[in-house]
Amino acid sequence: MKIAYYSVTRQVSRFVKKLNVSDEQVVEISDSLSLSEPFILIIPTYEKEILQEVWDFMADHASRCQGIIASGNRNFAELYIYSAKDLSAEFHVPILYDFEFNGTAEDVAAVNAILESN
Repeated sequence: MKIAYYSVTRQVSRFVKKLNVSDEQVVEISDSLSLSEPFILIIPTYEKEILQEVWDFMADHASRCQGIIASGNRNFAELYIYSAKDLSAEFHVPILYDFEFNGTAEDVAAVNAILESN
């Protein structure tokens, strides 16, 4: 399963590097990225304007997205992982997991299990 991720402050990038996946399975979202295979999206939580590349990517690739894994900060209460919630609602893609910052060992194990089952 491919992982498409976006990282603003490198928290998500650090999390992705902890996963049991090969470098060939991981792609960073950019304007030029095009995927023709199923993937799981891993994103941070920011305003839509900051994540515009993600929104544009999903507009073209949502049909191949198997789910969203979101990073956030629980101190923001109801705004926790709101970017993933908005993308999920817009593109009808499930949120598979969420974690804070760059994740704990338990978060990494849980996401590895999700990746192995997809």
